Amino acid sequence: MNRLRNMENKQLLNTECTVEIIDNALPNDYGVGKIDNLSIFVPNVIVGDIVRVKVVRVEKRYAYGKVIRIETPSPSRITPECPYFKSCGGCMMQDLDYQKQLSIKENYLLQTLRRIGKVDTKKVEVAPIIPSPKKYFYRNKIELSFGEKKGKIALGLRERASPFRQYTGRITPIDRCMIFNPVLERIIPVFLDFLSTLNLAPYDLATHKGFLRHLIIRIAESTGEIMFILETTGGGTPDLNGLWNLLVNEIPEVKSFFRIINYRDTDVIYYEKKIHLFGNQYIEDRLGGFTFHIYPESFYQPNILATENLYNTIVNFAKSNNLTNVVGFYCGIGPIEIFLSRVAKEVIGIDSNPTNIINAFENCKLNGITNCLFYEDKVENMLRTINIGSPDLLIIDPPRGGMSKEGLNLLQKIDCNYIAYVSCNPSTFARDLKDLQKYGYNIKQIIPFDFFPHTAHIESLAFLSKKGAEKTDG
Repeated sequence: MNRLRNMENKQLLNTECTVEIIDNALPNDYGVGKIDNLSIFVPNVIVGDIVRVKVVRVEKRYAYGKVIRIETPSPSRITPECPYFKSCGGCMMQDLDYQKQLSIKENYLLQTLRRIGKVDTKKVEVAPIIPSPKKYFYRNKIELSFGEKKGKIALGLRERASPFRQYTGRITPIDRCMIFNPVLERIIPVFLDFLSTLNLAPYDLATHKGFLRHLIIRIAESTGEIMFILETTGGGTPDLNGLWNLLVNEIPEVKSFFRIINYRDTDVIYYEKKIHLFGNQYIEDRLGGFTFHIYPESFYQPNILATENLYNTIVNFAKSNNLTNVVGFYCGIGPIEIFLSRVAKEVIGIDSNPTNIINAFENCKLNGITNCLFYEDKVENMLRTINIGSPDLLIIDPPRGGMSKEGLNLLQKIDCNYIAYVSCNPSTFARDLKDLQKYGYNIKQIIPFDFFPHTAHIESLAFLSKKGAEKTDG
């Protein structure tokens, strides 16, 4: 039967059919439809569209279709604000009503929790997704790639990946971005005009030749201060004094300029060597009444207004449950720990990056905070070698890969009644919640936040309690 079904599926190749898009398959920008009982993935459409497609690729259990035309547009379809929407890989949902975006993300999280985490979402409280306070111009960091357009240097974002052709990494040149700060329109011409006079070639992903890799721009939401980080391959630093003078004159908010050198052959930004060129070493931002210094490598959430909502939710949870001794894993530069310092007696933060730890202590000093301590180490090492006692609340805010199996297993050594788990990856979030339940924790509540409108990304927060903790506290 399976062989017969596979033969029938193969016969669909290069045929045309009309498909209703019934779902969106995050984290890709693929609409999902059905041909008989076969799922078909169709890029660049949205839920509710009725489309004419050509089947261009068939696998055992699914197929891919290329849009010929949209026969009936979805009622949720809107006109994108961005002129680069179809080619740029930065956003994938600008043609979808924002409320529908939230609904799709919420559903995606629920499905992932059930499928990977085996979470019974009917028995666990999952709050409605909290929208971003700003739908556009919310990002405080952008990573632009250098490329060429008509033989000239260009700045832009990488192309949108497609299942129909090999990814080349070519850029879509832009002069603005609807999700980054509007100041970008003033920045790009200054850089391109100056760099074009230096005869510097953009880095080519295929040949691994060229000098200019990326331009990273960071902006402090509250102060408007701007930092530039120019990533290049090796070699001497060109004379950029003229560029700095132009930037300062044209854009007075500019405060800092670095060059970083990356010798690797990939497109991943890497701080192999860092050179401070002009201005301050950092930019300064204020969040929740606190001051933070942001350095080139500092991890600082890109949507600050949404971040404040999340941090305050954790603070309110700690306050309402009288949780006064806190330990934070993967603390970064210490923002959650600093927020909690207002309601806790003692806060400890742990991070493996020495630069983050120095930055965290500096941020505490800036704010006159004396009840936070930070340690440089891997979480697994701390759990394996040091008794961190019995904290009231454990904050876990890992990178996209989540916690390691060893780290999760070692958590059993900690006598902690409550955990707040923050995640930017629904798959590893669900996976780790599954293990935490095995290790004796109940999920009290899950709260999704939309930090990244018009993209597939979602931030999630889970509060967990050790079995019996509520009875003990009561």
